[in-house]
Amino acid sequence: MSEPTRSPLRWPAWFPRTSESKRQHGRFGRRDGYSTKSITLHQACGRVVDELGKFTRTGQNWRCDPKEVIISTDLLLRNDGLPRSGQRTPADPGAAVYFTLDGKQRCVPCDMYLRIEDNIAAIAATIQSLRTIERHGSQMFEAAFTGFDALPAPDQVVGRSWRDVLGYYGDSLAEAKQAYMRARKTAHPDHGGAPGLLHEVTVAWEQAQNELSREA
Repeated sequence: MSEPTRSPLRWPAWFPRTSESKRQHGRFGRRDGYSTKSITLHQACGRVVDELGKFTRTGQNWRCDPKEVIISTDLLLRNDGLPRSGQRTPADPGAAVYFTLDGKQRCVPCDMYLRIEDNIAAIAATIQSLRTIERHGSQMFEAAFTGFDALPAPDQVVGRSWRDVLGYYGDSLAEAKQAYMRARKTAHPDHGGAPGLLHEVTVAWEQAQNELSREA
């Protein structure tokens, strides 16, 4: 897998994007006990690193080394590799956090909010929720992490055409979507799908949408 970049944003190909019209204003505050101001970029990044650090108990070796966490956005960087404050929000406010947990590469992305700060804070909240799930057992934890594994780029995975992957050879986008839903269910690890197959199906659906939308 090619290395994720801190800047520009490297959005995971297997995760769907939020359309610009559906992005919302975030409500992530500063947690200082009295302020109602919105969270800052520095605070949001700090939450991500802090939440990932909490996977490791005091005195034990890192399960997720904070020094190896990559926060990927379209913002310019500070000398330490984190996004630099005081910049205009770029056209793409999305953020993706790449990290290694227990030797396995993961990625948690978010682009549902209008501000990068809120998307990063949302990722921190997601990681916090995953830590809570882990306390209820390893099987539930791994199931919750399905879809957050950092996978190769599309051109490194899909060797077949999207039609072969989805098993659909018509020209209807609606019918292609039905084929995608069937293929996705079969490819899911919970139904015995092989490693990487779910990613291949997701990429095939993206290609199907691109091709059939142009023909419509």
